[in-house]
Amino acid sequence: MKVYLSLGSNLGDRLANLRRALDLLDAGGCSLLRVSSVYETAPLYFLKQPAFFNLAAACETPLSPEGVLALIARVERALKRRRLFRNGPRTVDIDILFYGGQCLKRAGLEIPHPRLAEREFVLAPLAEIAPGLRHPATGISAAKMLGALKERGEARRLPASYPEAEAWLKALPPPPADAHYSLAPVRVALAALGHPEKKMGTVVHLAGSTGKTSTACLAAAALSAHGWRTGLYTSPHVGRLRERIKLDGRDINEKDFLDCFLRVESVAAGELSFFETLTALSFLYFSLSKARFSVVEAGLGGRLDATNAADGAVAGITSVSLEHAGLLGPGLKNIAAHKAGIIKRGAAVVAGALPPQAASIVGRKARAAGAVLHRPGPCPAGTGLEQAGAFQLSNAAFALKAAELAAQHAGLRFSPGLAVKKFRRALPPGRFQRLSVDGRRLIVDGAHNAEGINALLGEFKSPPVCVAAFMNDKDIEKLVSALAVSSSKLILTRSLSYRSADPAAVKKLLPPAARRGAEVIEDPMVALKRALRLAPPGGTVLVAGSLYLAGDVLAGLKGRRAFHPREMLV
Repeated sequence: MKVYLSLGSNLGDRLANLRRALDLLDAGGCSLLRVSSVYETAPLYFLKQPAFFNLAAACETPLSPEGVLALIARVERALKRRRLFRNGPRTVDIDILFYGGQCLKRAGLEIPHPRLAEREFVLAPLAEIAPGLRHPATGISAAKMLGALKERGEARRLPASYPEAEAWLKALPPPPADAHYSLAPVRVALAALGHPEKKMGTVVHLAGSTGKTSTACLAAAALSAHGWRTGLYTSPHVGRLRERIKLDGRDINEKDFLDCFLRVESVAAGELSFFETLTALSFLYFSLSKARFSVVEAGLGGRLDATNAADGAVAGITSVSLEHAGLLGPGLKNIAAHKAGIIKRGAAVVAGALPPQAASIVGRKARAAGAVLHRPGPCPAGTGLEQAGAFQLSNAAFALKAAELAAQHAGLRFSPGLAVKKFRRALPPGRFQRLSVDGRRLIVDGAHNAEGINALLGEFKSPPVCVAAFMNDKDIEKLVSALAVSSSKLILTRSLSYRSADPAAVKKLLPPAARRGAEVIEDPMVALKRALRLAPPGGTVLVAGSLYLAGDVLAGLKGRRAFHPREMLV
């Protein structure tokens, strides 16, 4: 007899639970004929519980309906099904949907399932494997029952390919402010994954207002130059999502990304934000790859950032400035305290040239943690970074010190000379990136705070034509004024990110004289084309103000559209 079953799980490792249940059903007398994709679905009835994973299975069985029901009970016991209350969370839940073409109503057994027609989480997987299957009483097919539901969208098929995983992540909503800054969700997920954050080698954790991504990339290159397998996690991405997660300088491949994503989603479905998901995914990847070192860049602040779930043997604070004051502030001391929150007991600490107030906070935190404070040494010659901006030399010096301390912690010998040979190719995109377009020099840089903008503008001997866009959480007035003063022409545009500030509103922040000379062009690529026409042959065009704008321009030059996730606060 052909029987159709519905399986669900929302406790523990959901995918593992479902696979184990299918194996037991198959071995127990319900031979699997076809199994649907897995769908992630919101809970019904009791809504304050994790999301479910659901699937449907078509089986052939010699068992009677009561025999199938007894087998289901044995499988649920084997998976230690527990449900503290009716409709509450459970490791596995199995229902008989159809048994041949029969309609049965006995004590404890009703087939077809009485609520079949109202449950999208049952109908979506069932319609996938048997769209024409008809209800024996009503004659309505599974596909038509699914289509008749008034409210749809609660059942989402889990990604089966990398592009689908990227689309899934892109669709995640930005986290609300009251939920964004908590380590609890990512720690719960990491515990369910077997604590990969404790199995990814010696961790170098970097925070800072400026320069931390470049420093992270250089530190990882310094370590992998010695032949030590080194993971690197940075944010945000400029070119493509997978550039955030690297092993020995190579982006995570699509298969590993998808596999790790599904494992994270399996234990934390619906519980993590975009950034938390990527953080857990990267830690799992580095653990599975048996990384000897992992260099991890904090996303925002430090103390409550998801990356702080890992204990850094080396904690680096590249700089501290008044950025994200609404979340981390209000003052420099508050921001410094957040960044100093990555300092763990007994760690080696590297601090850059910090303002006195910030340096005091970092020093106090280091002493309280019994951590030794270090300063970067001079940058040796031969880094190959001379054309990347003078500011990269200080980042290189910081990276060398962080890498050296990590090697010492691991009991390994570190060679600065060997390390610097890998620096020239280690910088991330969008950092004083030099291109040639239509006979003009194009500099694309993601500088997005006063410290970064000032360092960037110090690289120009003559004023460039500037294309600028800003995120709406920045000190825009200060940034746009600095660019206006140092540019021969300022064109204000908008990044394709949902967080981009309105360029017309930005223009109003300029002094009257600068406002008259500034142009507003909404589309970033149209703005770039205008800038290239305004710059003389051999002249320079600067794109600055946001890493998201840098990504838009670099992607646009290749005929693509950048992927901007909704990872920041609503």
